[in-house]
Amino acid sequence: MTDPLPDMDLEQIERRTLRALDAAPPPWVPFLETKGGLGGASFIRLGNDPDVDQEMYLDVYDGGEQLRSPVRLDPIVEFVACAPEDVIRLIAEIRRLRGQPALCTLILRWAGGIVVI
Repeated sequence: MTDPLPDMDLEQIERRTLRALDAAPPPWVPFLETKGGLGGASFIRLGNDPDVDQEMYLDVYDGGEQLRSPVRLDPIVEFVACAPEDVIRLIAEIRRLRGQPALCTLILRWAGGIVVI
């Protein structure tokens, strides 16, 4: 990609991020079978309250076959769980480099556990 990311595209990414985090507030915490699971499926816990059952499970298919091996599935689950913080930080860095305020900074302060930039 040789062309800079247009401001309109960056704003659309920010809006999608805001909508996703409004629907499922952070933190998104991965619980991975490859890192001490209990024999169930890997998942992402949504929000700060472990007593509230707010979980995201991913069904991933490769060539029509569902991935069931935690060795193959867990990197995907971890990537998705880390995406909100990663996207917010990347947007903030792009805005910083452009000398523009990051629209997602308020989310970073509002969402406990996510780095304030």
